[in-house]
Amino acid sequence: MDWSNIKITIFKELRGIVRDKKSFHKLLLLPLLIPFIIFLFGFLSDFMENSNYDVGINYTLSKEEKEILKKYDNIDFKVYKDDKELKEAYDNGEISGYIIKNDINYIIYTDQSLNSGAMIDYYASTYLEEYSRLKANQYLVDNNIDPNLVFNSITYSSESLAEEETDSMFIVLLSLPITYVLMIVVMACVTVATDATSGEKERGTLETILTFPVNSSDLVTGKYLATAILGLAIGLFSYLLTLPSIYVCSYIFESFKDLTITINFKIIFLALIVIVISTLLSAGVCIALSGKAKTYKEAQSSLQFVSFLPMIPYFVKIMEVDNKIFNLVPIANCGMALNDITMNKFDMNSLIIIFISTIFYIVLILIYISKQYKSEKTLFG
Repeated sequence: MDWSNIKITIFKELRGIVRDKKSFHKLLLLPLLIPFIIFLFGFLSDFMENSNYDVGINYTLSKEEKEILKKYDNIDFKVYKDDKELKEAYDNGEISGYIIKNDINYIIYTDQSLNSGAMIDYYASTYLEEYSRLKANQYLVDNNIDPNLVFNSITYSSESLAEEETDSMFIVLLSLPITYVLMIVVMACVTVATDATSGEKERGTLETILTFPVNSSDLVTGKYLATAILGLAIGLFSYLLTLPSIYVCSYIFESFKDLTITINFKIIFLALIVIVISTLLSAGVCIALSGKAKTYKEAQSSLQFVSFLPMIPYFVKIMEVDNKIFNLVPIANCGMALNDITMNKFDMNSLIIIFISTIFYIVLILIYISKQYKSEKTLFG
């Protein structure tokens, strides 16, 4: 193996990407979206928590109801004469929902496909349940019946098994930009690999290069390392933007206050290992798949599914599936590991399985590439 030829190939491929300003600028722009996404999540979470909702009603609130509603300072009730006025006010956007009362029956009208509608339904239902209980207590007391014998025949409490009290949906949302780091790594590898293999075949330059004193193994090694180097650089840059963004948001947004982010040598070291091995594997997969394609467009199509593998952990969190079954899924397991490490919720045994299996996949893919690029069919299509 001639390392001088390998270095020349690496520089040639990296220089080619830098010269392709459209692709290069896209790769630089993708990491910059991560801080934007994280800050957007913080802003929207705080906005939803502090939003005020206007609700129309066709009745006058009692003294007891007003007392109960003091707990809900982000919901305001507006009184209208009848049902027709309520519907008109809703259609005109004056209110986000309304309650119609007929005798002792209350009907809550909201569009629950909207966040505002779902929140109003929750607050209104909670207030009416508490008011109903209060009325029942008054009835029992008026009839000389101890309310405790009716309502407190049993007692119960709940204890959270979570390691930290943080909104689960917020954690799921925050895992998206963390997972996005590895998605960017794969995209960078796809960009370099497709141009370095199928792109050169399509342009006819690969045949010309092989007329020079360079063998196919040196050429493929250089292309593989160039793909891995750019993917690793983009991945590290993306993660270096992710951690500070989360840390800064913890001081700015209320929704981040309960989020425990530990930034220490162990976390950074483990995260770096995940990014390195996932990049090496992604580069190998991209080189192998794009090498089988005859055209640049065909290579991009065959590599599309690889770009979405890092997103699997995100959907796993949404569905609350046991993530241990994904420890052996290539690339996806690295996305899962990176998320768990960043959130300081990782299991060392699972990480070891992920590291060993990924290294095993890297060795297999490199053996496959070395055999693949000895074939004239692969080199010349």
